[in-house]
Amino acid sequence: MSADTSRQQERRSRGRGCTVGLAVGDAFGAPVEFMTRDEILAAFPPNGIGGLQPWRRFAAGSYTDDTQMSIATARGIQDWRAATGWRAPKAGASRAGSDGDGARTPDLGALRLAIWERYLEWHRSSDWVDRAPGDTCMAALSAGSPGGARDVSRNGSKGCGGVMRVAPLGLIGLGAAAFAAGVDAAALTHGAVTSDTSSGFQALLIDRLVGGLALDDAVSQARAVLAAYPGAVHSLAAVDAAVTLAASSEEPYGAIGRIGSSGREAPGERGKGWVADEALGIGLFAALRYRDDVRGAFAAAANISGDSDSTASIAGAILGAWLGLEAIPPDWVAQLENREMLLGLADELLDGAV
Repeated sequence: MSADTSRQQERRSRGRGCTVGLAVGDAFGAPVEFMTRDEILAAFPPNGIGGLQPWRRFAAGSYTDDTQMSIATARGIQDWRAATGWRAPKAGASRAGSDGDGARTPDLGALRLAIWERYLEWHRSSDWVDRAPGDTCMAALSAGSPGGARDVSRNGSKGCGGVMRVAPLGLIGLGAAAFAAGVDAAALTHGAVTSDTSSGFQALLIDRLVGGLALDDAVSQARAVLAAYPGAVHSLAAVDAAVTLAASSEEPYGAIGRIGSSGREAPGERGKGWVADEALGIGLFAALRYRDDVRGAFAAAANISGDSDSTASIAGAILGAWLGLEAIPPDWVAQLENREMLLGLADELLDGAV
């Protein structure tokens, strides 16, 4: 097998792992999303939820609005590529203008609007019923016009509804532009810079991982871009806390309680992860602490009093993009809703990148 073939196979595995990982993490956390930790431990003794379980009217392996909106992001990317013909430049090709192979600087404004149209399509459907869509997303989509970065007049929200859905932007070879694309996609519905920057970091991190970087190197590169973005103080603090705490010996639940600055993570409280920086930080912490143990990462991210499906989904996207599809427990993949569609969607996104 040639080195190029091996690299392409690794890249495909990482892209598929990201897409399936985010959906499995979402499905893992869905049954306990609105429960306190005390309630979780009582319902799933002794250590909390440890596998896929039914929730509401849905079978085990069913996902929430987090994955639905990630799918809408991916569909918007497909529409944009079909309309513009954009493909990632080959190695060594200039990103300015045409390189002779159809590659050119991505029109992120057009990408943003294509994604917006897919969000509207999802909003107009009944697919989200009982899938726990976020109030901020639904209100912004009901308004009928896309928000823009720093559009605090829309809602000023730093909820996690942006960062949970941007991972597909890391699969298409945007390179450094993945950060800006993540910012733009989140700002469609959320007006706070913390939402923008957390989403930009997540999209760029996935881009770096799918591109072949090791986990620590990818985090370091994405952090450097985050640190240079105006107003990124809360997102940067959450990323730094996740990195530091993951390398410590502190018990994971206690460590999670120290990530972010908004929520209070306690067994009987509403918990953490409802806002973008906390959801990102908790998901990143779980991926870093349990970098070779997907089951352990999902358990750490989900068994909290907070936004369990979003935090586990973010962890799953990161670990899937780092370890590849083979690292996602096969029994969970077998139970995953629409798994063949998700695998095909990942392949389609990857096919346009090099």
